[in-house]
Amino acid sequence: MIKLGIYKKTSGLLFDDGFEYESLHARYTLSPHHAGDLDHSLKQFVMNHTEEDNMLLFDIPESEHSLLFEVTADYVPTEHKDEGGIVVWKDGESRIEFLESIDTAVREYSKWRALRTGNRWTFYADRGSGWELFDTDTLAANKLGVVLKSKDSSGFVPLKLDRLVLCKSDKITVGNLSEGCTVYLCDEFGNSIASSTVERTWTGVDIQIPTAPYYGMIKVYDSNGTLLSSLSAFDIYGGDTFLFGTELQVHWQGKELNVTQDTYLGTMYDNMTVVQMELVNPSANKTAKNVKLGILQYLDKFGYEWVDLCHDDEDQPAMDFSPTLELPEVSPLGRIKFWMKVERKNEHFDIKPLNFILDINHV
Repeated sequence: MIKLGIYKKTSGLLFDDGFEYESLHARYTLSPHHAGDLDHSLKQFVMNHTEEDNMLLFDIPESEHSLLFEVTADYVPTEHKDEGGIVVWKDGESRIEFLESIDTAVREYSKWRALRTGNRWTFYADRGSGWELFDTDTLAANKLGVVLKSKDSSGFVPLKLDRLVLCKSDKITVGNLSEGCTVYLCDEFGNSIASSTVERTWTGVDIQIPTAPYYGMIKVYDSNGTLLSSLSAFDIYGGDTFLFGTELQVHWQGKELNVTQDTYLGTMYDNMTVVQMELVNPSANKTAKNVKLGILQYLDKFGYEWVDLCHDDEDQPAMDFSPTLELPEVSPLGRIKFWMKVERKNEHFDIKPLNFILDINHV
């Protein structure tokens, strides 16, 4: 038995703020300090026009070479000089502004995106049909955020922020793959929206996400088109890194199952063998969520057809055997017992073992 699957190694999320709390997060600097308020009923942060530019800023993480900043706002200006959008700020004299105005506002909600690579900033807007490239500029900045220009005037509207997302990239990485493997980024229904195939001498792929976060699935196929592993729909952020393998461990008889070679489960008696195993999370600080165990075919072997899993009930099988087993989460350093049953389903004689794969997915 070999156990492999996709798991999230590192997260690209730096923050995702939907303004759901009682007060503004301490990461922000508001200038002027009185020029904005939380609307708890609508879960928005409302920026008003002031004598000077109204800015909501946060520090740019020094350790990150690349960043993706995405803004969703209720802001549709209808008057000239009513402008607002993203600001990249260095000091009082040096800044980059990417602004929505009466000339560019064409939809009910505004969506803006700033992508940083080094000191290079590239700006996009989604006007209803996907991201459009608008501008690019260079600045060694230390703050990033949102700005509302000009003092209040007749017909001017406030800028109502619905969501600010900051993550490490506009791409995800899936690694530890063989040449010819193909990774698919799918919507929540399993329909592919993007894919990439591992090239010769490479061990992984990068795939751009359409929005941050993107609620979807990840699927990995080998060069023959056989599904190796998949992750059910969840929020995916730019900079997320996934590996084919598993950081979770499966223990049997007090030892971890072999991750590179077969594990011999013993001889079948009365056409069946049932063994208790433990799923172990070795991380001291990371919870494994949405854990799913499943049985997959190994090469051309049909042993997977004989295998089922079930939960543990006080060191006895719960008898709810099925090819898959779902666990809400495994806490840091936690252990969860489960059972595996291998049952002969038809007459078969072979001097070689019947291999199968125990597949582990989690986020």
